[in-house]
Amino acid sequence: MTAKQIGETRMASITCQGNLNIDGERLWQSLMSMAEIGALPGGGCRRLGLTPEDSEARALLVEWAMEIGCSVGRDLVGNLFIRRLGTQPDLPPVMVGSHLDTVATGGRFDGALGVLGGLEVMRTLQDASIANERTIELVVWINEEGVRFVPGNTGAFAFAGENTVEQVLADTDLHGISIGEALAALNEAGQEAVGGRPVEAYFELHVEQGPYLERAGVPVGIVTGTYTIKYFDLTITGRAAHLAQPLPDRQDALVGAAEAIIAIRKVGATYGNDGRSNASWINVFPNVRGTVAESVHMSCDVRHADPERARAMAEDLEKAIEEASQRSGMPMTLESTLQFGPIEFDPELVDLLRATARARGHKAQDILTVAGHDAIALASVLPAAMIFVPSAGGLSHNEREYTDPESCAIGADILLHAVLAKAGISEQPLKLAEVNVGVMVCSNGCSGSGSGFAEP
Repeated sequence: MTAKQIGETRMASITCQGNLNIDGERLWQSLMSMAEIGALPGGGCRRLGLTPEDSEARALLVEWAMEIGCSVGRDLVGNLFIRRLGTQPDLPPVMVGSHLDTVATGGRFDGALGVLGGLEVMRTLQDASIANERTIELVVWINEEGVRFVPGNTGAFAFAGENTVEQVLADTDLHGISIGEALAALNEAGQEAVGGRPVEAYFELHVEQGPYLERAGVPVGIVTGTYTIKYFDLTITGRAAHLAQPLPDRQDALVGAAEAIIAIRKVGATYGNDGRSNASWINVFPNVRGTVAESVHMSCDVRHADPERARAMAEDLEKAIEEASQRSGMPMTLESTLQFGPIEFDPELVDLLRATARARGHKAQDILTVAGHDAIALASVLPAAMIFVPSAGGLSHNEREYTDPESCAIGADILLHAVLAKAGISEQPLKLAEVNVGVMVCSNGCSGSGSGFAEP
């Protein structure tokens, strides 16, 4: 029997368990309540990683988790683990997760849907008095967005062993505050080891952050893998001068940056709908009125579904920057900083998600993710897969980001039954002591101090 057949057979038995359904209205209300933390006038959210708003969002999640008897822990870099213990707790757990931090002008659904969808899985099992065999862990990874601390996916990469605890804690923001200092100030650091343990499966529910599902009229995307993404830093060196200097005599780094940005955009445009080229961050020195810019530091990247075309795009980018440098008369230095992809998600889990969608009556299509996600960072060390639901107008990282209540519920429904297929339903009765009802195990030893914790 193939992995696909095994998944379909198991799903057939799972979906016969009392037609178990998540509470879509409760999920929506949780999303709206979470969105009040860091709310912006345009309807979005601002919860930068490891800020008071980010910590407040985590505290609210912990409060909700305690209401259904989950235990809570944190690891040394601040990743938050909410656990619904299984009747066979020595088995590797089934994980679900995402993030609660946002970009500076973020939406209400990016990350939060995956976290609160995972909470809804646990709430549904609690409502139905169903005992899971394997422990189910809901994980909130730190600094997914990489806005305050660069780069992103910090917690997930640390769990995967890509960075040491010491490296993570030493990383600083633009003000020189380290992750270690930020964790200490918020009382968010824990005592659990970071990664290094077996995980049966990791599922992440997420909004698509693109237009394809909505355009196709398909409510669910089964994410099979990723684009190849190549990141670069670009430095443009000009010469500071008074604004009284004649234009022909200037070496204005901002003018050079304008040349470079247009050149970057043209690279992606030549590769059709599957090509992406981006210039998304810029830092100008000295960045004061009255002075011609001396230097500009930028980030840029290229992305493509085909790894060979992504490689070709990177070569084209290098040539385009050389030509922009010649046109502007200023040195431009392009440095490769990071690459990931192509990554294929676990075939058995992908098949399970396809079978789950069919068994639950939801139309689904395979899709690649263009964006980076925590699941991608984890896929090298554990079986991982993702579920996408449509983003209205393809908008994300925008205050107008929107996914309708029905789509959120459909995604959480598939998540629930996929998690059950991997965690298993125990024939043993659910014991209150096994889920620490009313008690939160606080692995970082905190006793409140405004963080929403209580000693066990």
